[in-house]
Amino acid sequence: MELTIEDLKKELPEQDYDTLTLGEDVVAVRSLIKAKTWVKGMIQSTGKEYSEENDIVREAVLKRALYELFSFVGQESRAREKAEDCELLIESTFGPILKKDDTNASGPAVGCMINNRTNPLDRGL
Repeated sequence: MELTIEDLKKELPEQDYDTLTLGEDVVAVRSLIKAKTWVKGMIQSTGKEYSEENDIVREAVLKRALYELFSFVGQESRAREKAEDCELLIESTFGPILKKDDTNASGPAVGCMINNRTNPLDRGL
């Protein structure tokens, strides 16, 4: 079952929802679309499948949508809390999220080769 703004409305008191969306459901729709896109990308970066049938995925999308709403009205500290909750939920369930600055390096070097060496401690420098 696909998440809708009705699901998002259930996460907040009516007054808070109206404040965060400035009374416009289109703001909630945009937040939910952004959240779905972000969460899908993060889950797929772990090598797992995104499905809104999964309760954890649904919870992560709702947390990220709340992040978008709090950001929209400039409540950065509350937004950051929601973003951190969302990432923690994804990572604790699906594994590490691959970020754009992550590399696929296999680890530190464990040795090197130098030709024509008589002393194994001589690095040829």
